[in-house]
Amino acid sequence: MLLLQDIIDFFARNLANEQLGTICNAHVVHADRSEYGAMDEECLLLAELAATAVDFPKTGKIVSMPFHLKPKLYPDFMGKEDYQTYKSNKILGRLYRRVKEVYDEDAEASSEESTDPSAIPYDAVLEIPRFEDLIPEAWGHKCSYDGQLIGLLGQYKVQKEEEIVTGHIWSMPKYTSKKQGELKERLKHSYNSLKKEFRKVFEETIPDHENLSEEEKNILYEKKASAWYHVTYHPEWVKKSLELQDPDESSHAAMLSFAWIAADYLARIKIRSREMGSIDSAKPVDSLAKFLAQRL
Repeated sequence: MLLLQDIIDFFARNLANEQLGTICNAHVVHADRSEYGAMDEECLLLAELAATAVDFPKTGKIVSMPFHLKPKLYPDFMGKEDYQTYKSNKILGRLYRRVKEVYDEDAEASSEESTDPSAIPYDAVLEIPRFEDLIPEAWGHKCSYDGQLIGLLGQYKVQKEEEIVTGHIWSMPKYTSKKQGELKERLKHSYNSLKKEFRKVFEETIPDHENLSEEEKNILYEKKASAWYHVTYHPEWVKKSLELQDPDESSHAAMLSFAWIAADYLARIKIRSREMGSIDSAKPVDSLAKFLAQRL
């Protein structure tokens, strides 16, 4: 009969002897450095060790990493910045450097555009009648939202707003992989909480909200969404937003995610603005617009 202590001992042995990640990384290194690639003798040995390591939970067979196969250098495309690296001349290395060059160019161009209010596209179609009445309130909420978001950027040492919003965080300092993973999860949780907080703010309306019809509520929400979009993207308000940023601490980039807390209502406005009768249902994007228009 399997005892609890046996399970604990098995789990502890697995944690203490886990070598699969190390073996797989070594396989990548040796395949990159050898003219025979993955068919190199050392790679074949590492592949056998990896297969055995994968089966450890079933077999209990412990695999150790041969000392002579431990990499001393890593190819640049593996991103091992804490170790000595070399410039890989194989396809992965060439692709990595080319993509990195393109990304750096795009990031530089994006940074230049985000500091110029006139360079940020503004869609006047998202303006609806009497949205101006809600601009002062929208501006106050945006300042509060931006302040908290900038606080998250500083707290987690992340450079760009879009990293937090998309969850694809690349500029965080290089901690150990475990610590960095934990910090990214905390940051994602913090931003999700911030979004929920301001979605709740967005949905707060006039006191007799319960007495409004569904159509009246939608009109009110669309006006608020339009105002939120206006104070986020209109050049006049982008300029004001940039002027409020601390020149010593800010990234000097316009903060643009506030408007998209109400993305569903902005989508309603955009879809309704189109002449539905002129939609070509043969085009996938127009078919999607028609489908959404019937459900929003």
